[in-house]
Amino acid sequence: MSRMESPTDATSRVTIRVPESLLDEYDEALDDRETDRSKDIRRYMRSVINAPDPDESRQPPTDDETLAKGYAALRKAGAGRSVPVREAKSIVARETNIPAESVSRRVLKPLERRGYLAWGGDPINDPWVTVR
Repeated sequence: MSRMESPTDATSRVTIRVPESLLDEYDEALDDRETDRSKDIRRYMRSVINAPDPDESRQPPTDDETLAKGYAALRKAGAGRSVPVREAKSIVARETNIPAESVSRRVLKPLERRGYLAWGGDPINDPWVTVR
């Protein structure tokens, strides 16, 4: 399940180089599917983000004890499943002795940047994280 996008989400331009013949074939395939490059590439990016981790034995971070404890607690709570952010903060706060209001900044966001978590759901009303 992907994170919901809103009109206020910042966007970035992505530029790639491909052989012209590949681009022509790609455009033809997209025409057949009645979609465009941007939509198809965003769809592909979401599928990569949401794909199961090929390395099921992902180890907690070794360079930061707080992140390691937080990740281990979240894995124990349910690796591969979606956890409401409110619940994730509570779990991590309990294990790390960090105030729940600081957990997102100090643990969840760094774990996301490192690929241990993925954000999803409605970012305003019902945010959740998936533990990888």
